[in-house]
Amino acid sequence: MSEAPKRATLPNVSELISKHKRIILGELKERSLWFVTLRWWVPPSVAAGTFFARLFGVEFSSAPIYGVALFILLYNVFLFMAGRALQREDGPDDLNIQRYTHWQVALDYAAMFLLIHYTGGAASPLIFFFIFHIIFASILLPPASAYGFAALAAAGMAVIAATEYLKIIPHHALFYNGQAIDLAELPVHMAVELGFFTASVFITAFSTTSIMRMLRKRIVDLAELSEAVTGLNNKLNSLYAMTQAVGSIRNLGQVLDIVTAELARVMDVKGISVKLLSIDRRQLRYAAVYGLPEQFHKEKVVEVEKSPINRRIIEGEPFATGHITQREMFQFGEDLDQARIQSVLFVPLFVEDRVIGILGAYCTKPDRFKREDVDFFRLAAGVVAIAVDNAGSYEAIENLAKDRAWFMMKAAHNLRAPLAAVLSILDVVREGYYGALNPEQDEYLRRIDRRARTMLDMIRELMSLAESKSEKRGLLRGPVAPEFIAGRIQRTFQDKAGEKRISFTVSVAPGLPDMMGDPELIEQMMENLVSNAVKYTPEGGKVGVAFTQSKDNCVCIEVSDNGIGIPKPDVPRLFTEFFRSDNAKAVEETGTGLGLAIVKEIVDQHGGRIVCESEEGLGTIFCVYIPCGPAKEAKA
Repeated sequence: MSEAPKRATLPNVSELISKHKRIILGELKERSLWFVTLRWWVPPSVAAGTFFARLFGVEFSSAPIYGVALFILLYNVFLFMAGRALQREDGPDDLNIQRYTHWQVALDYAAMFLLIHYTGGAASPLIFFFIFHIIFASILLPPASAYGFAALAAAGMAVIAATEYLKIIPHHALFYNGQAIDLAELPVHMAVELGFFTASVFITAFSTTSIMRMLRKRIVDLAELSEAVTGLNNKLNSLYAMTQAVGSIRNLGQVLDIVTAELARVMDVKGISVKLLSIDRRQLRYAAVYGLPEQFHKEKVVEVEKSPINRRIIEGEPFATGHITQREMFQFGEDLDQARIQSVLFVPLFVEDRVIGILGAYCTKPDRFKREDVDFFRLAAGVVAIAVDNAGSYEAIENLAKDRAWFMMKAAHNLRAPLAAVLSILDVVREGYYGALNPEQDEYLRRIDRRARTMLDMIRELMSLAESKSEKRGLLRGPVAPEFIAGRIQRTFQDKAGEKRISFTVSVAPGLPDMMGDPELIEQMMENLVSNAVKYTPEGGKVGVAFTQSKDNCVCIEVSDNGIGIPKPDVPRLFTEFFRSDNAKAVEETGTGLGLAIVKEIVDQHGGRIVCESEEGLGTIFCVYIPCGPAKEAKA
């Protein structure tokens, strides 16, 4: 069974999403570690900020601020060491990275609450730094974490403001040029500021998470679109491969083996079957099966009358199900059960408006086939139907060719014996055994003899052509030495060429490899070519035969002459049976027109090719290329 060409499998949606998730996790890991690096600059920045604040007249308790800076430095050391351990992991782990990120944000929140407490509480300008962390959490963490940190920031600020207002904890007011900036004495202003702060953090969380949700959805959509495009491309490539097989392979079994294997691969199903209708349209027989157990199809015939599903499909209706439960609808339902088939898809095979069979797909997964699978399977069914129809046409043509060859052989055989008898009687009469002939009688008998011998030549060539086309005539393939063929041709035609005073030369290039073929057929091919060259070259002309080696590992046999040549319009028809050019008929009235057809048939049988170059009045060159055998060993 032929196998479809192997291709790389395409990732599915889950694989693509996982790939993008790994990219996102890798980005999260990189950003998280980047924040550790950035945080080294926070303690010196806090110290520098405290110094410059005093230069501009802003006063607050410095000692606690330096304590918070030291706290940030210490926990960043801890985060740095944890980050180094995270970097040594082979791949990003979702839980570990998120836990690491949560720890960073939580510790930063603790430091922020301390800084805010010691720089004026609700009046601190540092409160809006929470928005930076909320954006960070919205981008790199799930939406719930972003909303959680927003709620934590709002609640934390509310707790600080309330406990300071109720004097549960001490209030550290800010002073600017000696004047206190204290919202604790203005509860309405403090509530308004906290309201705006709460709205700001939640709006930030909502906006950022919405954008990230959209981006993540775009990633999933892009993955699905990517899979759909690659899947469609894969299906188109499969249809192209199947079409190529249909166009290049004539054997129906080989074509269906390739098509069924290709369909099973591209559709990712367990099996594919092709069932063809009998002539009386009462039975369906399996013509090809891929991927299913042998007992499923071997020597089994589907009776159309016993299968309602198959009747519906033959009437032109596709059928698909993802849960096979009604076993009575399938003639071999138990086989489907044993093969664990849960989903099936059947479409009719149409040739013009006539259904000739059914293409089926079988899958072990439930609810496997969607609308797009049905559409694609219908296209594939069109290719399969063309394959079946083409195979039938090829078979009919081959049978016709066999019948034609048989008729040619039979007719030629039946005509040869009586015609040979006629020629024998003519020879007796012309020799005068039944009395002397006058000149007029002798001329008539001579014409009859010439016509009869032409007919006998045609019969012999018809038999030769029919025999070459017949499968009974096996090709006796073996090494054929060019020197052997050259010597035979030299001996056969040197006398005939001498009678017409034609210069006849045969040459063989040194070191030529043997040709692979049938020596008898190759000699017959050469006799036809050289015979034509001698026949259509006038007295005093030249005919040459040269054996050389071509670049494509073939022996090139060139037969050249400076005879009458061939008119340009006639060159494409040279190898057509019974065709003769008008200028050839003028030189030689009688002829069969079968010689070059026999030559072409022999060349094709040997896997070679023949090329003709000719110009009327200047001569003709035939170049025959016969594949070589193994290289000859050099003589010591």
